[in-house]
Order: sequence, then C-alpha cells, then structure tokens
Amino acid sequence: MAYRPPRFLFRRYEILRSIGAGRRFLEVGAADLSLSIDLLDRFDEGLAIDLCDDLEESYARLPRELRARLAVRRVDVETVAREATNHAAFDAVVCCEVLEHVEDDRGFLRALRACLAPGGRLALSVPSRMKYWSRHDEVVGHLRRYEKHELKQLLEEAGFEAVDIRSYGFPWVNVLRIPRLLLAKRQERERASWSQREQTIRSNHQQIPERLASSRIGLIVNSFTVAPLAFLSRAFGSFDWSDGYVVLARASRVDHGEAPHTATRESAPRTSAAPIASTRTVVNA
Repeated sequence: MAYRPPRFLFRRYEILRSIGAGRRFLEVGAADLSLSIDLLDRFDEGLAIDLCDDLEESYARLPRELRARLAVRRVDVETVAREATNHAAFDAVVCCEVLEHVEDDRGFLRALRACLAPGGRLALSVPSRMKYWSRHDEVVGHLRRYEKHELKQLLEEAGFEAVDIRSYGFPWVNVLRIPRLLLAKRQERERASWSQREQTIRSNHQQIPERLASSRIGLIVNSFTVAPLAFLSRAFGSFDWSDGYVVLARASRVDHGEAPHTATRESAPRTSAAPIASTRTVVNA
C-alpha cells in the first residue's frame, strides 16, 4: 500500500464524506491523482488538472477503466474557467492546498466559481492561522495562511454561499507539525535558490523523501488506520485549533459580478513573487 502523508489522509476523509455524488468533477492541483481516483467512486467522470511534470506519467499508470472516466490536462484553472459553459460546467470542484500559493487568490476563487454549475459544490483546503507560519511554509512556497473570517469573506465575494469552514485533524495534524518542520529544515538549503513558482510546483508528492515513499510505513499509515482518528477529530471541527481548514460551499445561483476588494490581510513574512498561474496540490508530510 503506497504511503500517503497523514495530513493528506485527514483532509481526504473530510472531503470524501462531505462532497456528495454527481456526474462530473474537477480537481484543481491533482498531483499524483490519488484523490481524483477516490472521487471516481462518487462521480461518473472527472477532469484533473495540474502543471506538474509527471501528471501524464501518473495518468498512464492508472487502470484502463479509470482512464476511460478521468481526463488530465496540464493547464491552469483560468483556462478551464474560460471554456466552461452551462453544458460543460462541473457538479463539484475540489482544490486542496493551492489557494495559499496564488497571489491573486480572489481571482482564483472566481475562476473556481466559473467552473461550477449554479448550485455546484466546492471542496477547498488551505493552511490556517498566520500564527502557525513557519519555515515549512516558506520552503513549500506559501504566500499566506488564512484566518477563518477572511476566508469566508473571500468566498462570498467570489460568488459562493452556504460557506462552511471546518478545522480538520486536530490534534493529530498539529502534532505532525514537528516532523514537517524537521523536513523543512533539511530541505531549506537545497531550495534556497528556487523561485516561489518552482517551490510551488514541486511542493507535492515529489517532496516526500524517496526512502519514506517506498517504505512499508504505508501498511501502518493509510486511509483505514487514519479513519478512526479523523472521526474523533470531527468533534473539534468548530474550534479554531487545527493548522488546516477544509471548506465546503455552493456556487451561488445568482451572478454576483465583480465584487469590491474590501478584505485586508496581513502579508506573509516573505517576499512575494510574481502572480502564479500554477495550480498545485501540496501534499504535506
């Protein structure tokens, strides 16, 4: 059984139990397609997009029956949004650990909204609370972490309603900050010369050390063993204690047009890079 980082598994648990079912989904920042494969259990077909250089390689390894129902494209979400019509819109959009990498997060959320049919569902995950900012955020190319109130406002301005923001994985993901910080310290020197864009594109499954990725730890840390812990952590979902949020929302049936940019945010303690078109899932170790 392939190793998946525990934080990914906690996030996966929340999304799969809440996303519902439908005809067609879009995953933005699909990386190695792990979550897209799970989503095919709930949807008839899907599209997975990313800019990582091994997307087609991951797709080629899928069984033929899955490839028949899942398409992949190395494009950004703005491209998909421009192509979306009422006929081609998606029933659900899933976007994990991407928004914090994008300079124009408001525009990015509007693009996600444009991909959805009216009333369509959004499942989004982001790192939470600027008080948790660390070396790890810098190494993987984060521009910010989110506070709950500002994230809700951003989503509503972008045309989403029924916004439900939950903390996930507490206390387990908070404990896992320790090995993530150790990993970041180990990677800091290697990545010091990387641009923010390169940090973003490579902050996915490729950042997991090869020795760990190919080990048998996946027999111990997997979706089955994490599920009971994830179930217990749901008792803390309304408390703002975790270092990650999962967001569920619906695309408004009313066109909100261009909402004013009224929200303000404390910038992350790093130099901001140029706007990023990349859509990238960060699978945190």
